[in-house]
Amino acid sequence: MRITKPEWLHHDADKKKLTAIFSVDFHPDGQRLATGGMDNKVRIWSTHAITHNDAAQPHAPLATLAAHGGAVMCVRFSPNARYLASGADDTVVLIWEQDTHADYSGLGDGSLSEGSEVWRPVRRLAGHASDVCDLAWSPDARFLASCGLDNRVLIWDTRTFTQVAELTAHTQFVKGVTFDPAGKYVATQSDDKTLRIWRTSDWALHATVSAPFQDNIFSTYFRRPSWSPDGACIAAANAANGRVPVAAIVQRAAAWPTDLSFVGHHAAIEAVQFSPRIVSIDGTQSSVCAAAGQDRSVSVWLTSQPVPLTAATALFAGSVFDLAWHIPEPSSYENEDDPVVARLAACSFDGTVALLEFSRSELGSPIPIPDQGAMLAAHGWSRPYKSARTLADLHCSDGSNNDDEYDGNSDGRPRPIAET
Repeated sequence: MRITKPEWLHHDADKKKLTAIFSVDFHPDGQRLATGGMDNKVRIWSTHAITHNDAAQPHAPLATLAAHGGAVMCVRFSPNARYLASGADDTVVLIWEQDTHADYSGLGDGSLSEGSEVWRPVRRLAGHASDVCDLAWSPDARFLASCGLDNRVLIWDTRTFTQVAELTAHTQFVKGVTFDPAGKYVATQSDDKTLRIWRTSDWALHATVSAPFQDNIFSTYFRRPSWSPDGACIAAANAANGRVPVAAIVQRAAAWPTDLSFVGHHAAIEAVQFSPRIVSIDGTQSSVCAAAGQDRSVSVWLTSQPVPLTAATALFAGSVFDLAWHIPEPSSYENEDDPVVARLAACSFDGTVALLEFSRSELGSPIPIPDQGAMLAAHGWSRPYKSARTLADLHCSDGSNNDDEYDGNSDGRPRPIAET
């Protein structure tokens, strides 16, 4: 495992006083990394500049997005790579799109270096009454879920970005949300010490899981859960076994049992995140999950093993708030002896970001996409998967959110911002 912490990646101009970074996410192509921070901004960085520490690469962000009026709590790229969603404590969700037709010479603010990108807000989703804590896109990019400190979860139809559902069973702050990769459910986690599972067919409450959280005495900024890429389980943050902080594993079964957990962190877990690809290591197929939190460490687990694969302890000087994976396509490294097969980004309250890279000898190889699709089909996934070659093929290749449904201009330029 190789760890990189670029000193130049931060959210303020004064390196002596770093500003908290609350969220991080990879673009689906892996070439960009988005961060959201306490400075009210979203920043987009070159992954190549981070991994190679290349002096020829610009160390300034590729873009700085400054339309929020409060700290940016969450950033999430859409699975089809079209949009970037950001949620903030100004109660608003913004939908951004890259403007590839921008006239850089006419921008006039002098803040963009040559080669920088221009991203514009094309939708302003105003529905929450308090801070927006977390966001999640459905696997086909058809829906966007947002949750916040108003105890609500809002569902947005991304064809029009209108609100289509409001989920209100939680009685306290909702701090995390994740979609089922098989498309049947969305799960939300709240300070009311429950994980609630909702059907996507009618947005009705399907199940409530409370057992792993009842002994919890820990307070956290977030409770970010994650669904495994085969659809078999949910990892839930800020759970407890007695007074021991754990990440609970909620299995996909009739009663949603919670017999398993990731044990090893010494303080509350803020976020868990499954890698989007199942791997085969030593002939065994497994999902890969990262966990991080207030002990300032990041652990990585295989669902086929009872102990962590690795742990980076004391990686930060503050709590770890968010995690994001990128898995390069095998075709990009087929001639390398021991290539990097996974990258994991983590961000912290201390204002820094770490990138962990895993080689094939450490993490195995991603299984073929059709094999992963077959696992999802066992849970009701109904789309064609046998000819899929990428995650985008698997989830977004049937016309969902296609150009005919896209509410942009015919020349590909994003429309001016509209409020929904």
